[in-house]
Amino acid sequence: MPYSHILGQMTHKIITLSTVICIILFYVVEEYYLNIIGFFGILSFGIVHGANDLILLKKSKNNLSSKSLFIVYLTMVILSGCFFYLIPTFAIIFFILFSAYHFGEQQWTMLYKSNSTKIKLFYFFYGLLLFLTLFTLNHNYVSEIIFDITGFSISEKILISLLSLSAIGAIINLFISFNELKTQLTQQFFFIIILSALFFSSSLIWSFAVYFVIWHSIPSIIEQSKFIYGTSTKNTFIKYLKDASIYWVISIIGLFIAYYALKDQQNLLISIFFSFLAAITFPHTLVIFKIKKNN
Repeated sequence: MPYSHILGQMTHKIITLSTVICIILFYVVEEYYLNIIGFFGILSFGIVHGANDLILLKKSKNNLSSKSLFIVYLTMVILSGCFFYLIPTFAIIFFILFSAYHFGEQQWTMLYKSNSTKIKLFYFFYGLLLFLTLFTLNHNYVSEIIFDITGFSISEKILISLLSLSAIGAIINLFISFNELKTQLTQQFFFIIILSALFFSSSLIWSFAVYFVIWHSIPSIIEQSKFIYGTSTKNTFIKYLKDASIYWVISIIGLFIAYYALKDQQNLLISIFFSFLAAITFPHTLVIFKIKKNN
């Protein structure tokens, strides 16, 4: 199999082994402590993997100054936050659909990159399939979070219907883009089995944290390090974390301010957390889309 220049075979073995260990941990460690570990992972690697977006934009082909890029990016973050506050229903739907492509593309370009345009629909449906599988298996919890954010509840029947449609869309586009995907089908099929085991056996927060950190954020940091520094090594990985530290601190401060402002509404904290995560993730997905398009 032609592994890409981004991630090697050893990295994928580590991802797989780490996921198996996390599945075992769910059965031997109390969920309360796992949630703490999960949130820590999301707040560290999860946020950090989008913390160098300004550097990525600066390295890409554009004529804007660093100050202008900062203003544009900050405006995007603020608008995303307002988006979720003013029209949360539309915002969460838009975020899920947009992020579906982002997550699908990240996983299917870890091994091999294709410049085909038609393959993008497969990325979207695959990412959406992952989201909806996780949501459907944790329907009650997800429905509660969506209700807290939007004021609307979503039935399990609707989620199952959407899950079926996303699966059909993924299969159809798999056949359409078969020539571009065939070189990695065996490896990706194995990944799907591992992820399915994770989603079926673990809670919503733990499953999401493991996938978001181990399968998405860390591989993304490795990929971004190569784009920014020209190579991906232990030293560039550490340098990436150092360069991201300022934005990470600002993000954490913002989250704690939101927590303090809403400390009397403990039942909404999980919903606020995911809204915050979505607000800072949306600009990142746009940046990565631009980078992958031009790289």
